[in-house]
Amino acid sequence: MKYNQKKRGQELEMFLFIIVLTVFAAVLGVVAKGGKTQTMEQFRTLSSGWYYIENGEKTEISLPAVIKADGQKKLVLYNDNITEEDAGKTITTKGAQHEPEIRLNDEILYQYENSAFPRNTQMKSKLDCDGEIPADSRGGTLTVTYSEPQRGEYEIAEYYIGSGSTVTLYHIECSLVIVGIAFCFIVLSLIAFLTAVYLKIRKMPAGRFRDVALFLFICGTWLITDSPVIQMYTSHPAATCIISFYMFMILAVPMLHFAQEVRNMKKYRILNVGIVLFYFNALIQGILNYLGVFEFIDMLFVTHILLWIWVWISAVLLWKEYRKDPAKDLRNIMAAYTIVSVSGILALVLYWLFQISYYGAIFALGILAFLVLILADAVANLAENIHFRTEMQAYERLMKEDSMTGMPNREPFEKLIAGITQEAHNYRNILLVFMDIIHLRRVNHEIGRTAGDEMVIAAARCMEAVFGEHGKCYRIGGDEFAAVVYDPDADTDVFSERLDEQIRNYNRNSKYRLSVARGFSLIRDENGKMKSVGEWKYEADTEMYQNKEKEEGSREL
Repeated sequence: MKYNQKKRGQELEMFLFIIVLTVFAAVLGVVAKGGKTQTMEQFRTLSSGWYYIENGEKTEISLPAVIKADGQKKLVLYNDNITEEDAGKTITTKGAQHEPEIRLNDEILYQYENSAFPRNTQMKSKLDCDGEIPADSRGGTLTVTYSEPQRGEYEIAEYYIGSGSTVTLYHIECSLVIVGIAFCFIVLSLIAFLTAVYLKIRKMPAGRFRDVALFLFICGTWLITDSPVIQMYTSHPAATCIISFYMFMILAVPMLHFAQEVRNMKKYRILNVGIVLFYFNALIQGILNYLGVFEFIDMLFVTHILLWIWVWISAVLLWKEYRKDPAKDLRNIMAAYTIVSVSGILALVLYWLFQISYYGAIFALGILAFLVLILADAVANLAENIHFRTEMQAYERLMKEDSMTGMPNREPFEKLIAGITQEAHNYRNILLVFMDIIHLRRVNHEIGRTAGDEMVIAAARCMEAVFGEHGKCYRIGGDEFAAVVYDPDADTDVFSERLDEQIRNYNRNSKYRLSVARGFSLIRDENGKMKSVGEWKYEADTEMYQNKEKEEGSREL
């Protein structure tokens, strides 16, 4: 029954976590779609009126369009619909893979420059191309020159004209979902990091949350710096692209560390080899790029190959462990690594074979699914660890605590006594009291254990009332108790009278008469000399038994 409840609880946690992320993504999508619709209403779409000259003839087209290059290096498009009302506005289009140059009456409005940070076709296709129409413009002919056909054709997107602020808002809204997910990753990474710190302080396993925090931070940073709107509006686009590349190059490191934290995966030293290779790859690529031997985009395939290989290796090793022990957590983690591997392969196919610009979104979705599964596992693992730790703490408390009275038992008492000589110099004196409930065995035998238990609890409360303020009380046996009082504020006779007063108060309202024998001993004698622990205990024990014999001889049930 407990196992089924725990299993259902873990499934519920995972389901709720998936729902939260799904709702978050859906809300971002709705906001982006709605905002984009409002922004589009403020645009003037420049989709008609375009033409190009071929063999002396004018060919009209509407955008978006795909035009075959037919062996020509450049494609020049014209549009005569720019009016005086467009003065001071911004013209924009998506994609710089064909390296467009936009002119109005021979004045350059936009020209793609690849000098700051060389980009490949896939990276160019994500960029926005903005050009500002002069404020004193009276309209004229818009000329756009494309110089880099891809696979023998030009894929031309629509053009829009609007105010600068409208265009900026449009670009932000287009990137809202990805940037929003990236921001979510950063926030979650902070939460995971704080959780790891808390678990570390509590001396609980924190490795999984530490690795998840690092992975979330790297993913979030990569998505933000890879976003075209960030690269467009930052004052240091080259540095932003370099950060994006480095984040991507070490993306798999926390993934491999996380895999090592799962069950017996640390025994696979090959995972350490993978971690070293990813760091080595980032170092070598940085050096080669700095020396001008290769650009980052020329070495990107190396990172892709490493990423694909080592994520698959992790998935295979997890499958190997799962076959030995088909536990649910292993199945979920294995599924997570498989999903991110498949999404990575699909992204690579889109990237290298089709040069599609949204390859990153495919991989980001795979990473999102990966994060959902490993975070759900980390949360379930945390819940299991907390449950186990709570049970262990309760067990340890029971081992050191008397269940009837709530007092510490003999084990902590003996531990205290063993180290008392090291603590004695911090106090003027320390009082040891041994106590025994008189005739408890007779009460249990003749009246019943319920009455005996009541007397034990009553005796404990009386002792705590007298000795608990400046010391600690212990139940060290069935009818035996002890108290240790630091820097006692009265002599032994006063303590004995205080105990008698507490017992008298109890006896007034009880049908069972309580009587407690007691023996006292101070750790320092009258001259301030320290006694040995044996002498100290013997003195208190002897006095208690003398007091007990005296009380037993005079007391009747």
